[in-house]
Amino acid sequence: MSSMKFEIDIFSGHNNFNIWKIQMMALLWREGLIHAIDGKYPKVISAPEKEKIEGDALGAIQLSLAPNVLCEVSTGTKETAKQLWKNLEGLYQDQSVTTRMLLQRRLHTFKMRSGTSLQDHLDAFNKLVIDLQIAGIKKKEETLACALLFSLTSGYRDIENSMVYSKDPIKLEQVQQALNSSDVRRHIEGDRYDQASGLFVRGRTSQQGKSKSKHR
Repeated sequence: MSSMKFEIDIFSGHNNFNIWKIQMMALLWREGLIHAIDGKYPKVISAPEKEKIEGDALGAIQLSLAPNVLCEVSTGTKETAKQLWKNLEGLYQDQSVTTRMLLQRRLHTFKMRSGTSLQDHLDAFNKLVIDLQIAGIKKKEETLACALLFSLTSGYRDIENSMVYSKDPIKLEQVQQALNSSDVRRHIEGDRYDQASGLFVRGRTSQQGKSKSKHR
């Protein structure tokens, strides 16, 4: 059986720490180095074996950190993988809590800006939902659907009312489909109005031209 090689992104301090942490632990587990983090070594293990695991785990973590992050969390030449790991959690886990709180606030205050197209608004909302999922924030389907509905401008009030007063549970996909269908209808009606207006203007121009010809 050929061995599989796995790589994870370097943690720069700007990418998501929770995701990086999960991937890093999976890598350490796969390489047989996780005991350097959890301290749960087998009862029978030689000192050289343990020393190798400690060194390999420390090196794996260090090589997965950007230089600026490594400088922040490293304590010196005699540090252990477990110490380095705790320093990382202490510094960036707290920031992750702050990030989750900010994402929660963004969801509750998310509003459609005047002049923004529906598609751009939906794209921004879907990105926010993905950010919530990455941060480990779980939201009920109905909560997300309501958040999207209540973020819309008054021009979409008819859709909001039809969904809110429905007896069936609201789903996010259902709301997005209704909004997209409504937007398509608006574009079609707008095109028809433009065509009708164009015909009306051309008709008046033609009639005026004929009237002027009669007076000559």
